[in-house]
Amino acid sequence: MPRLLLIIGLLAFSLSGQQPAQPSPSPEAVRLDSLIEELAALKTQAAALEARIDALLRGLSEQRGALLAVKPAYNALKTVAVENPPDAKPPQVRCASMTSAGKRCTRAAAEGSRYCTQHKLAHQK
Repeated sequence: MPRLLLIIGLLAFSLSGQQPAQPSPSPEAVRLDSLIEELAALKTQAAALEARIDALLRGLSEQRGALLAVKPAYNALKTVAVENPPDAKPPQVRCASMTSAGKRCTRAAAEGSRYCTQHKLAHQK
């Protein structure tokens, strides 16, 4: 019985709304909090800019690949290119995709595509 009264008393005290007073934060702590919030906002902006840069790089890479795939118009004043001998391999086309490091992929493009086999799957999605 005494335990029950003790538990009820503690429960009533905790529910009475009396909480210990919080010390007011120092000016230094307030300044640090505002700096942390500012840095978090800057980090969010940097991530958005990085995503936009990646999208622009992919778009430019695709445009460049499309320009390289277009055959030049006939110009009689230019020298005539020598045809490839029948036993020669067709020229290798470089993959038009950008790597996660922001550089152009170094693999050869798959036949009939502007992308290598790995990036071809990624661009189909």
